Amino acid sequence: MEWVISIAVILSLIGSIMWVRPSPREHMLSKIRLHARKLGFSVQIAHLETPRGKGQMEPEKIRVPAYRILRSDLSRDERDQWKTWQIFKTENVSNQGLPAGWSWKRGEYQLSDIACEQIATLIQSLPVEVIALESTPVHFSVYWREAGGPEQLDAIHAALQPILAARI
Repeated sequence: MEWVISIAVILSLIGSIMWVRPSPREHMLSKIRLHARKLGFSVQIAHLETPRGKGQMEPEKIRVPAYRILRSDLSRDERDQWKTWQIFKTENVSNQGLPAGWSWKRGEYQLSDIACEQIATLIQSLPVEVIALESTPVHFSVYWREAGGPEQLDAIHAALQPILAARI
């Protein structure tokens, strides 16, 4: 009888340790987010309302990680005159200047053709798991499903540099 109780206690302890231990996905996310901080990103879970896609009656509401780079290099005049924009990976009629499969939620017809070309170039160089982009005078946000590893984040960071330098 003592053996049965001892085995039950040991199994209970092992089960508790396994339950507390992070899963492989949680371990990967921790690694990606730590790398993101080193690159200058802040990571938050954002609640987004996507634009209505073709054939949809209501916009979709989603929770997705937002990788943000703060814009600390803008002057007060640049902040005051900033044209905020937001685009999503969805089929919609609001797609002026964007690649197929991407649509505007905010900012359509407010940016120059050159800015739209730079955004289109950015979109084509991003991983397919990126589902939205947003530019405000406070930060530039990439909404990404966190697939892949830190090397995907490196690719995103490198792709953003021309847009950040151009202050779009």
